[in-house]
Amino acid sequence: MMRRSLLAVAATVTSLWPATLLAQGVDGSYGRVEGDLLFNGSLGVSVGEGGAGFDTHVGLLYLSTAGIYGRYAEAFGDEAAAFDRLFATGIELRPVFLGRYALDLERGPAHVDLFLDSFALLLGATFSDPIGPESTVVPGLEFGASIEFPILPSASGPYVGVLGLIRTTDDDLLGYRDADLIERGSSLVFTLSWHQIFDSGLVDLRDGARPD
Repeated sequence: MMRRSLLAVAATVTSLWPATLLAQGVDGSYGRVEGDLLFNGSLGVSVGEGGAGFDTHVGLLYLSTAGIYGRYAEAFGDEAAAFDRLFATGIELRPVFLGRYALDLERGPAHVDLFLDSFALLLGATFSDPIGPESTVVPGLEFGASIEFPILPSASGPYVGVLGLIRTTDDDLLGYRDADLIERGSSLVFTLSWHQIFDSGLVDLRDGARPD
């Protein structure tokens, strides 16, 4: 009798296990299909020419995959820095999520899936103010790659990450200045960010097939 009871309990738990996983969001989306836009904002400490600086980033991604970003970096007047302050804006691409989700590769653990899916590529235009008494705007480009680790097993929540940025200015591209990547303003940024999924109404991923 006891053995039959244990088998019955085991069978019940096994039958409910998939439903329990789905209820916890372990369907590979971890909340990302609850909305069509991902907001991410971060504060960071950058390491580059002249030492440490401040970096902040705000991005808005469609389907957690592609979108735009804005960045502000500050060197706090460090005379050894490549610039005094910098503003950048461009496009951000997170190419991993949709492919892995479509191929049913989002099997957990949640932290691992979200970590892999966070890989991002960035391409933007920069406008920097060099160190010195005169305030001038120097245009340029930045290329970046980042990855983040979620603190919670959810797409919405805090993340810690690292971002590598390669920067160059018009003077560098035209050959007017001989400087290495670090001297051009390239940096490594350690970030603390918040991700938030929300529904803009552009598309509803939760809708099933339309009735005939």
